[in-house]
Amino acid sequence: MRTIVSRLINSRSSVSRLSAITASGNGRYLSTDSNKVDEPLKVEEAETVNVPPPPSEKLLVLGGNGFVGSHICREALDRGLTVASLSRSGRSSLRDSWANNVIWHQGNLLSSDSWKEALDGVTAVISCVGGFGSNSYMYKINGTANINAIRAASEKGVKRFVYISAADFGVANYLLQGYYEGKRAAETELLTRYPYGG
Repeated sequence: MRTIVSRLINSRSSVSRLSAITASGNGRYLSTDSNKVDEPLKVEEAETVNVPPPPSEKLLVLGGNGFVGSHICREALDRGLTVASLSRSGRSSLRDSWANNVIWHQGNLLSSDSWKEALDGVTAVISCVGGFGSNSYMYKINGTANINAIRAASEKGVKRFVYISAADFGVANYLLQGYYEGKRAAETELLTRYPYGG
């Protein structure tokens, strides 16, 4: 991005009176400090300066192929963020054209070394990982996988981690015991690693 930087100098030495200047219809300039008519500003010098672009925000969405995660990926892309996601295959299972703009990494959250490169350059992680099945499977997916992700992001220095969780609010949770226990375990790890929310 290139920016023109100019120094505007009042033709008289009363620069301090330039708090706010308004152009009137006839091209004269008014100073608000005493309502006196001053001479117009003129450009003394101008130079072109290379200004680096603002740092790009890179978001890693875990569970980006799922219902919630895919909507987060799409919204983040619409907002101009660089978006990455992780899948066991290294590609999207979605057929929507926007999914081609996501950087897909291959890996498995249950095998921590297989996906740590996906955290390179990431400023925030949103985990939408979850699943259903047997109690042990639900604990592994909702708990262990997310705990691995939280630890890896913290160790890598990722500033912010957002975890999509769930509340049982009176549901017969013996049917989903592994689901809720896993979610609670991940929440505890998140509060340990990111006590102030990142």
